[in-house]
Amino acid sequence: MPFKKTLSNKYTQIEVLFFICYFLLFRILTTVEYNFYETSYNPLNIQAEIVYGIKAIIPAWICYKTLIQRLLFRKKYLRFFLFYVLYLLLLKLYDLGSFWIISNLNFVSADIQQDARTYFLTNISSNRYHFASVYMFRELILLSALAYFIRSSKLDKKIAEMQKEKLQSELKYLKVQLQPHFFFNTLNNIYALTLQKSAEAAALVAKHADMMRYILYESSSPSVSLKKELLFLQNYVEVERVRYSEKIDILFETQGIHDGVQMEPLLLLPLIENTFKHGLREETDTGYIHIIMSLVNTVLSVEIENSKPQRLSHVAMPLSNKTAGIGVQNMIRRLDMLYPKNYTIDIAEDVSRYEVRLTINMNSDD
Repeated sequence: MPFKKTLSNKYTQIEVLFFICYFLLFRILTTVEYNFYETSYNPLNIQAEIVYGIKAIIPAWICYKTLIQRLLFRKKYLRFFLFYVLYLLLLKLYDLGSFWIISNLNFVSADIQQDARTYFLTNISSNRYHFASVYMFRELILLSALAYFIRSSKLDKKIAEMQKEKLQSELKYLKVQLQPHFFFNTLNNIYALTLQKSAEAAALVAKHADMMRYILYESSSPSVSLKKELLFLQNYVEVERVRYSEKIDILFETQGIHDGVQMEPLLLLPLIENTFKHGLREETDTGYIHIIMSLVNTVLSVEIENSKPQRLSHVAMPLSNKTAGIGVQNMIRRLDMLYPKNYTIDIAEDVSRYEVRLTINMNSDD
């Protein structure tokens, strides 16, 4: 039902609650306070307060929904002014009509009927039209403030949704960028081994097939288990290990990893790729890559250290946003979007080694 759907709306509930509090609850509390300080004041009559509170709600709701939301907030100022003057003039007729209706309601007490009849006869016999201008102005300000709050909240929600959609679009684009980059690198590995007629080529192709399956099917998900992602990275390291001699020390260790933590798929892959590219790709003798990933509570720590090729050990090759390749640039961009202010990445380098330390709070709500 449309009416039921409307009432389930958060903003409609706020509006209804405001009108009930202002025109009913505050009215009752005001009478209670007057009775506390002034014993001669009219005693509290809950039924009368409810009846006259509902009477006040009806024109105020019409003013709020039509004049303020449809005219004032759409910057139709002249129309708003003219219709608001008309609204004030019609309030006289509304008061007369509502007093007459209340005086004839059978389900209200005789005192309420009599009071309404008195108000009706007094107003209809009076030749003057008057209203409390200060009260009406106060009511207009309060209703405008409510409308502004609702409008501001809706705009904030819409902006947040648009930013989220933009974020998802950018992340999807970065993933799509990363996949061809990875495919080209892995195909080059296979090609190099086939040229060498390596016995490891067949096993390498099988592992590559598993990795491609992960990229094609798992990477389309918004998140995967951290354990599954690190298993993929471990397979990647094992595939790369085949290409190097036994003199090369390649270590990959994980600590405290479990399925209870989720992460974006392929987020850390560029770091691993970059390590092999700059650490061992030019190495012909000895060298090392040490990769340690640990999880403490929801904080993932990644420590990667690799040797620099001897012929390049005198050259400074810092890993940074400006000098990194497309893969690492994409990783840093994704970290900025997924974990703003909740990750740190530190790069250290000397003549013989690179070191990368990355920490991510995987449970960040910011």
